[in-house]
Amino acid sequence: MNKPDYIKWIRQQVGHQEIILNFAGGIVTDDSNRVLLQKRSDKLAWGLPGGAMELGESAVETVQRELKEEVALDVEVGQLFGVYSKYTDSYPNGDQAQTILLVYKIKSFKKLAQKPVDETLDLKWFTKNEINDLQIVNQQHRDVLNDYFSGNSNISR
Repeated sequence: MNKPDYIKWIRQQVGHQEIILNFAGGIVTDDSNRVLLQKRSDKLAWGLPGGAMELGESAVETVQRELKEEVALDVEVGQLFGVYSKYTDSYPNGDQAQTILLVYKIKSFKKLAQKPVDETLDLKWFTKNEINDLQIVNQQHRDVLNDYFSGNSNISR
């Protein structure tokens, strides 16, 4: 039996009210230490690949599923990089949320033949200097990127 889309279900109950949502994402890097970013269709901005946890899913399973769907990568999830929990976000449809993001370093990846989902407008590798000039999806993602390129780890915000 398939479980319903959790966010869709909860939004039917509470409308656009601010709720707590759990997300998991991955830092995917290449041999030149560039980071893979996804241009998202909802905000027309760049961010780390990842997404909302579904009921019954672990954070690692979320990262694996989301990277498969959004960037067509089969990934081996490495260590937890950080937990970013004191952030709020609003979405184009009016939804409000406090977003808790668990970020993992990706150990290895394999490109899949499938095409990423429609919410992915573009995928590109970026250096630290290139990211400084990008429109990033929100402050939470910007902080993750700044921490990564500053050499920080084991973050808890």
